[in-house]
Amino acid sequence: MTGKETSIAKKPFLVLLWIELALIVFVAGGSAYVSIAELTHPAAPFLGFIPLALFLLYFLIRKDRARTYYLTGISAIKGKQWLDYAPLLLILIVLLIANNGFAAAPASTFVYLLLTQLLLVGFVEETLFRGILMRVFAHKGVLYAVMISSVFFGITHALQALGGQSLEDTLLQIVYAFGTGFMLSLLVAKHQAVLLTILFHGLHNFINMTGNEPSNHLYDYLVLAIIAAYCLWLLRSVRQTRPAKQGVAPSVT
Repeated sequence: MTGKETSIAKKPFLVLLWIELALIVFVAGGSAYVSIAELTHPAAPFLGFIPLALFLLYFLIRKDRARTYYLTGISAIKGKQWLDYAPLLLILIVLLIANNGFAAAPASTFVYLLLTQLLLVGFVEETLFRGILMRVFAHKGVLYAVMISSVFFGITHALQALGGQSLEDTLLQIVYAFGTGFMLSLLVAKHQAVLLTILFHGLHNFINMTGNEPSNHLYDYLVLAIIAAYCLWLLRSVRQTRPAKQGVAPSVT
């Protein structure tokens, strides 16, 4: 890390606070604007992610920060290491089956939703939670960084679940968000490749938003079972050592 990045790592909870505030202000504010303005464009609900995405692009381009925050790690994945991502593909297949394919809609709708989920939602949330947060908390140990990233990813999504839905749906969404965050955080800790978690995150959201019909809870619990089993397997490969020096990335075997 540069001197400035080291300084940031010394104040990880301040970074966490800024991330949560930014998401609340821009994402919640964007949603409120869309509602007030009664915008109906498929990409409208995600307008709040645009300033965050632009800021992150500017931040990452400068001083080779893309490498610092795991945006270039995909080049280091070789051979059988790619099998670590097979469960993510399995989850996407289960979601496709659960939603009975895709709903009838104009091609432009699919294009807008795919681009917004990959380039806005997936990019912003994965860079913030799996890139920056994992990095600034790395000196406290792998599992500590993974847990912080996962808990606050779950909390952020839990706020979206408090809109009058049933208690079961709310609890399921909270557990689902935490489990997904924990799984992706472990993968980033192991391979330091945020681009692949962005891809999964974007496709996951896209499939859920374009499904022919909402999936029932049976499939939700099946996905959670896959996530739980996969997390247990990933945990076996995580080497939790004493806190490393400032700026040192999480280490796994």
